[in-house]
Amino acid sequence: MEELGFSEDKQLVCNMSGFLDQGRSMRNMCDRFIRNGGRLYDVLTACDSIMMYTQDDENTGSDGTLRSMAAFLKAYGVTDISLNDFFKNDIKLMQGSDVIHYLDELMTVTVLSETYEHHVSVLCDLIEMPYNRVKCTQVSFDGSDLEVNDAKWLREVAEEISKMDIPKITTSGTNQYLEQKDQMIIETVGRMTKRISKKVFARSVGSMGGSEKSHALLDAGRRTNVNYDCTAYIGTNATDHIAMDVVRSNEGLAISFNGDGYAVKGSNVAVMSSNSIVPAVLVSEFYINGLEAVYSMIGSWDRKELMRRECSDKNLMNAMLAAFPSKLPEVVIVDDNNLNDVMRESERYRRKLTI
Repeated sequence: MEELGFSEDKQLVCNMSGFLDQGRSMRNMCDRFIRNGGRLYDVLTACDSIMMYTQDDENTGSDGTLRSMAAFLKAYGVTDISLNDFFKNDIKLMQGSDVIHYLDELMTVTVLSETYEHHVSVLCDLIEMPYNRVKCTQVSFDGSDLEVNDAKWLREVAEEISKMDIPKITTSGTNQYLEQKDQMIIETVGRMTKRISKKVFARSVGSMGGSEKSHALLDAGRRTNVNYDCTAYIGTNATDHIAMDVVRSNEGLAISFNGDGYAVKGSNVAVMSSNSIVPAVLVSEFYINGLEAVYSMIGSWDRKELMRRECSDKNLMNAMLAAFPSKLPEVVIVDDNNLNDVMRESERYRRKLTI
């Protein structure tokens, strides 16, 4: 299009984790290499997600978790080779993940991932996508040494955090608040991760957390000269919340795909499905006919209605209908009236997928 003198009029930004793969690799990695690592991951991500959500500050988010987790892995003796070998055996693709190639031909696509480059390189090989198309967390476990005392201290901190309760935002009616015990956990973990982030190895980690994703969204717009109202974003977790909220607030298409509560909060459309072709159908409609056409399609989210409906790509629609011969996946327009209900339902479906 550039050679012909045309410019792009729509773009897609999407999270790799949970859209192209099943999104559990980072937690599985921690559980494999760190003592009580799965629990450690749960506490850290819950703390960072709540901080980002409650403080509404783009300088908070999962970048602290990503740096701290890398330091913990280093303290437990992880190497680049051992991590590559782990991901080769652990990665599970989402059904329909090859739809990324269709979307890439349709419009400019920017793929983001909070996961480490080792995970991204293995997944890119599986789906035959160039590695340089993905922006992710950069870390080399063999690039620098960790002092013995620092490694010992990090293992002690990891064990201490893994024994903590997982903090959560308490909902009572329309009110949301943090109980004092949860606030104390978040403050304690925050002090620990800040101290970890000052260590030489942690400072070498180039994270792709919430604030970095929002900056990547801005960079994508500058590169393509596409405004937010012409942007589609597929997000899956709290690291996407800031960027999704920007797209939604500017009347773009912000899709929560099996998202956690924070992703749903930033969305105007929520999809709960085991197949990535479903959000692709919505993005295709957005590309050709705009946001209102997407809302209209969701309003006719019935098998017979969709079979009769004129849409942007009938072949893609038929492929989706064939993938769900009995019951269509749930697709919902998110607004203030149903937000809490959709958050709960999406979280429930998200847990179901990981069983």
